[in-house]
Amino acid sequence: MLGCWQFFLVCFLSAPMVVYRGSLEGYVLGGCWMLDEWNSSLVFLSLWLGALMMIATCPRKSLCIWGVVFCCVIAFSSFSFFWFYVFFELSLVPISIITLRWGVQPERISAVYYMVLYTLGGSLPFLVFLLACFHWYGSFFMGFSWNILSSMGYWGCIGVVVFFVKLPCYPFHLWLTKAHVEAPTAGSMALAGLLLKLGGLGLMRVFMSYGQLCYSMEVLWSAVGIWGGVLSSLVCLRQMDSKSLVAYSSVGHMSLVQLSILSGSALGWSGALYMMVAHGLCSSGLFSALGEYYGKVKSRSMSISSGLGMLFPSTMVWWSALIFFSMSCPPSLTFLSEVFMGAAIVSVFPGFCLLFSLLGFLGGAYSLVLYSGISHGVPCSSLSPRFSSTMKFSYLGLFHSIPLAVMFFFPLFV
Repeated sequence: MLGCWQFFLVCFLSAPMVVYRGSLEGYVLGGCWMLDEWNSSLVFLSLWLGALMMIATCPRKSLCIWGVVFCCVIAFSSFSFFWFYVFFELSLVPISIITLRWGVQPERISAVYYMVLYTLGGSLPFLVFLLACFHWYGSFFMGFSWNILSSMGYWGCIGVVVFFVKLPCYPFHLWLTKAHVEAPTAGSMALAGLLLKLGGLGLMRVFMSYGQLCYSMEVLWSAVGIWGGVLSSLVCLRQMDSKSLVAYSSVGHMSLVQLSILSGSALGWSGALYMMVAHGLCSSGLFSALGEYYGKVKSRSMSISSGLGMLFPSTMVWWSALIFFSMSCPPSLTFLSEVFMGAAIVSVFPGFCLLFSLLGFLGGAYSLVLYSGISHGVPCSSLSPRFSSTMKFSYLGLFHSIPLAVMFFFPLFV
């Protein structure tokens, strides 16, 4: 637990940078690193989830967890595209080690292969784009504004496709479900809570520096993203593997983040930032809960793990709270983020109003399927009621749920 309390100590020491950032232009940490209103919340989220990953996993993985958090913190706080790209890619190394070393199924090798192949393959066009910009403009600094993406058209879209892969958005999402299913609990928490947010923040930084895509490309990717979110939500309704269901739900949530960022409005970007923080906490909490249940049942199938509410009643409070927040019900930061994103998306892309509503309805539907599939039903005959200590699950549920409720009332802290 030593690493856990170290993370919590750093969190509390760094809390003022989130609370008081509005009165400052930015916190300069060095020549290439700075904290501002977009990345300070994500840096704090990285440290917070690092502590929770320490609670959820064995001490042998602590070095890899430190590596994931370090790479994410440096990438989030970087104001140089060069260093952002370096640590963007380095974050794959500790996640790959966690999956390969502590994964259970032999398919973990193919899962890591897919993850590395998709991310590295998608990042090569972005590297070429950065080198071309450096050749013409002589700087990797994110603070400059050159407004060249809209004039590049299709080629500008190829340059930023790496962030669509990292979010991930349809049709670049296939690596995510395989990685989530094969990774241990700490790996799934890091993937859902931290690594996906690198794609969202990177997309914001590129649009800040190089301008938005041309309108036709924005409409194209927005249409692909929202249809992909609807299709992935329909897939969630058919899933019997609980981890796969939560993994596919991430595609739906990140498709909304993609649309909000492409809208180019300040309201949409605020909603996207809220959603990234809320999704990081909510999905990490769900994966930690499913990891605890897997340790007791030894199965991810909802047909086998049904009725756990009768066997482990003390865990149902936090499981219900996490499902409640996943459904974007108030008071939760997910609800506030969807209100902001919905207003921005409908104002810029009015034709997506019906699909946005459908996506929200399906989100509630598959959340109820997950809740009822785990909590209710007839327990498997091979399992017996246990009233043993569930202190670790209580800690995880508490520290994932309370921030989501608090930030609903104090959204300026995000």
